[in-house]
Amino acid sequence: MVKDSKIDKVLMTATALLILFGLILIHSATSLQAGEKFGSSFYFLERQVVWLLVGLIAAAVIALFRRPYYLDKTVVIAFVALTVVGLLLVFFNGKLNNSYRWIRLGVFTVQPSEFAKIAVVLYLAYVLTRETNDVNDIKKLMTLLIPVFIIELLILKEPDLGSFFLVLLIALAMLFAAGFRLKYFAVGSLCLAPIIYLIIQLNPDKMKRITAFLNPEEYGNTLNFQALQSLYAVGSGGIFGKGLGNSTQKLYFLPYSYSDFIYAVAAEETGLLGSFIIIGLFMLFLIRGINIAKYSGNRHTYLLVIGLTFLIVIQAMINISVTIGIFPTKGIPLPFISSGGSSLISSLMVTGIILNVSRLRKTVFSND
Repeated sequence: MVKDSKIDKVLMTATALLILFGLILIHSATSLQAGEKFGSSFYFLERQVVWLLVGLIAAAVIALFRRPYYLDKTVVIAFVALTVVGLLLVFFNGKLNNSYRWIRLGVFTVQPSEFAKIAVVLYLAYVLTRETNDVNDIKKLMTLLIPVFIIELLILKEPDLGSFFLVLLIALAMLFAAGFRLKYFAVGSLCLAPIIYLIIQLNPDKMKRITAFLNPEEYGNTLNFQALQSLYAVGSGGIFGKGLGNSTQKLYFLPYSYSDFIYAVAAEETGLLGSFIIIGLFMLFLIRGINIAKYSGNRHTYLLVIGLTFLIVIQAMINISVTIGIFPTKGIPLPFISSGGSSLISSLMVTGIILNVSRLRKTVFSND
């Protein structure tokens, strides 16, 4: 007998716990600053809750789809087109923090590159699973990847190197999952290396960040200030932490303690134990995502869920690696936890798609 599977409650629980961690840590990291600047210690928390409600509605609607609209060619092309339009509109909204990344909507801002990541996964899952497309036909593959190249160029123009490299990693992961030959990966890596070097050289600010990363003490009071303060926060937390709300590094030492460096606050306040719980929840997300992909029923949904799962997990790995000093700063948020509406909504949309696949997949039961 064949029945529809139930929605994956383990993935839902892991996501819910990560969101809860995020709300607690955002309030802890911002309450003092929000009270002084906006007159309410709940200012940033309230904004995050608004975005959370929007994201939860989007995730619920997607998860409850009766059929997988996200697999339809028209939907995929429309989403990619909207993403490109959004990435173009950022250049007409002026700079914010020395880059064109946001579209202003009243008191809120939207970051199109967060949704571009989803668009790339949707598009690649579609084109790489068509019977007429051979992933190892290099000439045809280059043509198929033109929309991805356009999105990457627009992200690079902003500039947002963190998102650029994240999309590149996700695309490579999906190509590997689709059966791209290892010898082509080797040749591609040799071709990409000088291009990446040139991209970094053409962005002096990014080159300075890398120099500061390689010489942390020399730039400790300038370019590497946040990274060093992050390490101090992580190291001072010990095993059990200082307790929620008791971080000292968040007090003006970490300017972005509520977004890019929120994991540092988590490590300082909840210690090694809390840090490992967060990592464990992302690993649980990875395991359940791969399991859902494995039993999704067809190649298209398999590749889609693999791409979306790695989109969340690789972001988390990069963010945490920056926080503990393994990578130079990149501006990649921690999914579900960092403050920011675009990141939270896009992460919840990803979860909604994965949950919908888990609900619509067929399970075979034996009648004994």
